[in-house]
Amino acid sequence: MFLAALHIMVDLDVSLDVIRKASVGTAVLEVIGLLLAVFRLWFRFRIRRLWWEDAWAFAAFVFATNYLTGNWLYVHYGKPTSTVGYWISILSFNPVIWLVRHSTLFSVARIIYPSLTLRRMVLGIALMFFLLFVSFMVAKLWYFCQNLSWMNNTLYLGNVLLPLDTNLIIFELTTDFIADAILIVLPIRLLWSVKLPTRQRRMILLVFASGITVTIAAICRALCQLLDLNLIAPLVMDVEVALSSIMCNLLVFVTFMYRYGRSASPPPSTESDEDDDYTTLFQPRQTTQILTTTEVGRADYSSGDETSTRSSGCTSDATSGISDILSSSEEQSEKDSS
Repeated sequence: MFLAALHIMVDLDVSLDVIRKASVGTAVLEVIGLLLAVFRLWFRFRIRRLWWEDAWAFAAFVFATNYLTGNWLYVHYGKPTSTVGYWISILSFNPVIWLVRHSTLFSVARIIYPSLTLRRMVLGIALMFFLLFVSFMVAKLWYFCQNLSWMNNTLYLGNVLLPLDTNLIIFELTTDFIADAILIVLPIRLLWSVKLPTRQRRMILLVFASGITVTIAAICRALCQLLDLNLIAPLVMDVEVALSSIMCNLLVFVTFMYRYGRSASPPPSTESDEDDDYTTLFQPRQTTQILTTTEVGRADYSSGDETSTRSSGCTSDATSGISDILSSSEEQSEKDSS
């Protein structure tokens, strides 16, 4: 009943000009996400802290660029160029979403105190994400390739379009919900059980908020697909890709601006051991303990010297002190003998 009412409320009489103008707006959002990705990779490289999360973010950047290119060809050109653009966009959409999730997952693992259990849990979740992604992509490719007669239709204002069937839509929404729920619950669970500094707690909450935003976009896209809003669904997919790219790279950008705003100066040099991006565990400077060795010797007896040592420190320093004492005793004995 609700879906039927929502379907009636949406005006389906949308012109090609309106679609193109809306696609320009979504393209701007996607470009913002791409620029944030470039900044993120440059900054992480500059401070020499590239990690697995940055590798996933780079892969997402590549597929997001492909998606933007394919979608532009699809909307702003006619056949056969639009058909090529449609294939590029549908094959790039899901990789962007899932690569962003992998990057977010490894970001959480880096922010939280590292442990063997956490690393195993992250690897297990990453493997589950990969299996969910592969299973859906196999089903999606089979759906699109089993019968190519749809490439002759003109459902999208003169261009080709193959809406997903209900089973695939539900399957995709289910996998999206499971993955996003994990990315939302995991930071909360770790934040609940681990005592963190304020800055790290803030970073985890930012990751948590970004997961909710992407989840909302995924729900809106699934609703449009279920309601057969074929002209609106591609635009919602553009927004979902844009939000995913922005939220994936927003963490590094916001922490950079936070640091720059507080210090009113550029970030410190790469040789500093400070937390340059405010998202890694702060390691206090190591202080070197000065070891003192006290020698007490007496040469009143011709038979030898009595020597005692008092030392504090590691075994190597104690051994060195004992060797010095023995050498000193031998020299004193030779003098007494002569």
